[in-house]
Amino acid sequence: MKKIFITLGLTLLLGVTAAGSAMAYSTEGAMYYNEGLDQYSRGEYGKAIQSFKSAVAKDPDFIDAYYNMGALFEYLKSYQSAIAAYSKINQIDPNDKETVLKLAELYYKLNNYERALFYVTKIKENDDLYSRAKNLKNQIVIASQRAEAKSSLTNVNTANSVNRSIVDKFSGPTGLAIDSRGILYVASYTDNSIYKIMPNGQSQLYSKSPLLGGPIGLAFDSMDNLYVANYAKNNILKINKAGQVYTFMNNITNPYYLIIKGNNMYITEQGNNTVVRYKLY
Repeated sequence: MKKIFITLGLTLLLGVTAAGSAMAYSTEGAMYYNEGLDQYSRGEYGKAIQSFKSAVAKDPDFIDAYYNMGALFEYLKSYQSAIAAYSKINQIDPNDKETVLKLAELYYKLNNYERALFYVTKIKENDDLYSRAKNLKNQIVIASQRAEAKSSLTNVNTANSVNRSIVDKFSGPTGLAIDSRGILYVASYTDNSIYKIMPNGQSQLYSKSPLLGGPIGLAFDSMDNLYVANYAKNNILKINKAGQVYTFMNNITNPYYLIIKGNNMYITEQGNNTVVRYKLY
């Protein structure tokens, strides 16, 4: 595990084993790196970052320079730049779990929960950092869920405010149905009436027959005949295209909703807790 701002001695930086397994950096790269450390110690953070950049320009695999550069960017809250530095380390050494956790933390700070989860799930149970990664993962999941919920609510509120229009001339509106011309019909339970709303939004009284008694459900058949669940009078009415009203079916106790599919009518009979199917043709 790295420590932030460790001073590397030139002996370590320049040393190479006979087998070539030790990391070797150029004298110039090491010079820029140590210069960056000195500048950091004096609080000259901008200059330190430039020195670390010079170090990696001379030695593209100078992991400690990338790490210290990333740490400084993170301290300065320049998170995207920090991610760029840590990502370079991840390319060089994908098994560096400390850098993987850093990337997860930074994406979490930027509210990029998808990328944060991508990195945090790379740390497995047998890794030393698993406990920290598990806690971070829980925070990411909770934050992601909250963001999704907030986004959904915003979308709903936007739809309500932008697309909503109101027609408010009804007394106890209940069922709705649309005929083949796109005209909307509304049952008005309280005043035993049926209104229609034209495509331009204007409403008109369609029927106020004495046969109507507590209309609720409405449905059209394929020939634009309108059927009415007449709740208070326990029957189903039919209104033909000419507007004539007559009783279509009796002995339906408190009919509530109607659906017509093909040649079948389905009626919810609230008084008997049943659904009635009736063949129209």
